[in-house]
Amino acid sequence: MPATPRTDLLGLTFAELRGWARDLVGFADRHHAALHRQVAATGRFAPHELPEWQEAERGRPGTLATLAAAAAEDQMPSVSRAESAHDPQHGTTTKLALRFADGREAEAVLIPMRGDHVTVCVSSQVGCRMGCAFCRTARMGLVRNLAAHEIVGQVVAAARHAGAAPRNVVFMGMGEPLDNLEAVARAVACLAEPRGCAIPGSRITISTVGRADQIPRLGGLGLGACNLAISVSSADDALRDRLMPVNRTHDLAALRAALAAHPLPRGRKLLIAYVLMAGVNDADADAHALADWIGDLEAMVNLIPFNAFAGSPWQPSPIERVVAFQAALRGRGLHALTRTTRGDAVLAACGQLGTGKKEVSVG
Repeated sequence: MPATPRTDLLGLTFAELRGWARDLVGFADRHHAALHRQVAATGRFAPHELPEWQEAERGRPGTLATLAAAAAEDQMPSVSRAESAHDPQHGTTTKLALRFADGREAEAVLIPMRGDHVTVCVSSQVGCRMGCAFCRTARMGLVRNLAAHEIVGQVVAAARHAGAAPRNVVFMGMGEPLDNLEAVARAVACLAEPRGCAIPGSRITISTVGRADQIPRLGGLGLGACNLAISVSSADDALRDRLMPVNRTHDLAALRAALAAHPLPRGRKLLIAYVLMAGVNDADADAHALADWIGDLEAMVNLIPFNAFAGSPWQPSPIERVVAFQAALRGRGLHALTRTTRGDAVLAACGQLGTGKKEVSVG
């Protein structure tokens, strides 16, 4: 008879962890709350270190052994590699290679923000099957989805590495979050727990390359409070077909319709990401086509100069072209910002993540 799988507690909300512990050993909410705080803050399962559970063990010997037998041994991934790039103006960006229980690795990035805040960029998959031509992760293909506890574990591991609780979490690492939506939704619920990481949806951003079929599911899965970022990179279907194969099944019209129907929290805007590649999609005509496509959507545009990697055929748009593209959008009444590249020296910038364990052709 196969053994009962051990439980990964980082993938449980407080109510779920409480139910798990009650079924095993009982005891009161204060015991369960202490255990939940420990796991969420440190990624460690060590109830023997907690006064509440020391008391429980004295009253009922064998309690801790029962819990230990049912909990997974490793509650979060290990840091197999950390690489940092320092910028005098913006601080130090750190890329972490995180190894999971099966030996697979994904990457997360610690990004310094104003006011000593830290943003963690997390992965939702090992690799990605979306095939975007300007993304290094796409060259891996999809290795596997990450489970909720593996996603939450990235945030906890990053916080321990930084020595500070992250203020924001962005699902902009390896993988397409809407291709692994149930696990992402569970991870967000765990991250938002007041007794745990306490990161509300307003400080969590979920990015998609344009899975128009999945956008209507966000609210029903409890993700309506999160920010939604959409990678567009061309408002021309023919060009976007080549750059982002998702467009062949979910074209610009379908994507815009899904975004128009997506309810936004009060005061929030859609985040439109646009990767600028020299001579590819950075002409004034491209800016006006993007403005036409956005139309009356409540949106702001993040302009991202292409971040090169070995084997990529493109170059980032020169700064003069970036400024002109931004000016064209602003001239059309759009809120358009230029995202500063951070961490490119260690392949930690947008589109550069990838462990190199598996490569496939893209495009």
